[in-house]
Amino acid sequence: MIYAPFFMSTQEYLDKHAADFDAVYITRYYTARDVLADVRRNAPNTKVLFNNADLHFLRELRAARAENDEGKLENALRTREKELEIIKKVDVVLSYNTSEHAVIEAFSDGAAKIVRTPWVVTIPEKCPPLETRSGMSFLGSFKHHPNEEGILWFTKEVMPLVLGNIPDMKLSIYGSGMNDKVKDLESDNIEPVGFVEDLADAFDAHRIFIAPLLSGAGIKGKVLEALSRGVPCVLSPHAAEGVGLRNGHDCFIARTADEWVEAIQRLNTDDALWQAMSDRARAYMAANYSFESGRKLMREAFEAADIFVPGQ
Repeated sequence: MIYAPFFMSTQEYLDKHAADFDAVYITRYYTARDVLADVRRNAPNTKVLFNNADLHFLRELRAARAENDEGKLENALRTREKELEIIKKVDVVLSYNTSEHAVIEAFSDGAAKIVRTPWVVTIPEKCPPLETRSGMSFLGSFKHHPNEEGILWFTKEVMPLVLGNIPDMKLSIYGSGMNDKVKDLESDNIEPVGFVEDLADAFDAHRIFIAPLLSGAGIKGKVLEALSRGVPCVLSPHAAEGVGLRNGHDCFIARTADEWVEAIQRLNTDDALWQAMSDRARAYMAANYSFESGRKLMREAFEAADIFVPGQ
């Protein structure tokens, strides 16, 4: 951690210390645009590992298509140029989402070294039992457009159908930056809670977690957190993307409003299904998103950058 008065800028720090490091790890393309030239100038032999976090241009492109907005489409194409410029200049690209690996490979003509970014979740030893849970929940920062877009769609297109079959179903909406569009959803069945200090509040009291994202990219931390806490999830294809989940096994992946309603009904009425899906989701998270798994993936990233020799 660097801060004033010891260093007054990132450039000042890199001018003095960049060469001290074997590797520099940078997250997001706009950060890389600010610092990459200084790293290369001061430490030409230092390896640069770039975590794109998600493909910004892909997220923007999907949003533009969903809204049929030509202006946003042009912005997405400009973002693509900026991201690809960085990808071509770094030693290794790390991406959470295996679907994005193929996109990066295609746009870099196969030149980019791409590895999976580690994501580690803490798996609670025990989860609150089913009999203490009720209703559905959603979590997301509403400063991130796909969260607002998704929950507005769900409450308009799916929630009325759900209530037609389950009149007492409740939906609790959690997340910072909640605007009036989301706050105005409040009703007898919808509670816009907003920010909570403890993420457990968004998961442990609820029977079902939903993520009805219509756009976006990358991997969804809220989905991994819900799965690790044993909350069965109903997800859009965008929300499930890149995690490796199996529809009907460790989650439900719903495409149409009718599929959403069917999945919610099943999880709300079938206790045995609920418990089985909860157990399978936790087992999958433990096997694929543990600290040990994350350490192995980080080792592979360093090997790709020729910092470690494979097998040694």
